[in-house]
Amino acid sequence: MSAIVILTPVIIGSWPVITAAITGAAAAMGMTVSEAVRESVNEKNKEKVEAKTVEVELEHSEVVAKNLSADKEMVVTKGDIELRIKRDQKGRCTICAKGIGHSEVELKAIAKEFGEKLTQVYIYNKVMTELKNKNFQVVNEEVNDDQSIRINVRRWVD
Repeated sequence: MSAIVILTPVIIGSWPVITAAITGAAAAMGMTVSEAVRESVNEKNKEKVEAKTVEVELEHSEVVAKNLSADKEMVVTKGDIELRIKRDQKGRCTICAKGIGHSEVELKAIAKEFGEKLTQVYIYNKVMTELKNKNFQVVNEEVNDDQSIRINVRRWVD
């Protein structure tokens, strides 16, 4: 008997869980975490060189926002691109992409790609934890060309 489960990208979790997912998504995209979770700082006078900045709201962030402290953020970098993942006072989780020499369209695409990877890593970790808790064994895992993940599991019932 087999079953196919399609998971929608709804993120539910606390900041430590999201932090692990951010780190995993960053690693999967070749980025590094440049700072630990910290209080947001006012960046107005931080840089004198003009860098373009775009902000993208993390899809389904309303669920995450309930469990995250406001004004917390993580920063990941790759080359001259910096992504800040944070929650504002209104409860929105956003990804702010900043970079010199990149158009706003490029930065927005990078931020959206990171948001999608973050969602995927979070859900993958959540699914694997639940499978383990329910005594399922992972038989096989495949990452398809479109970056979707197929997990084959089994559980013996006495």
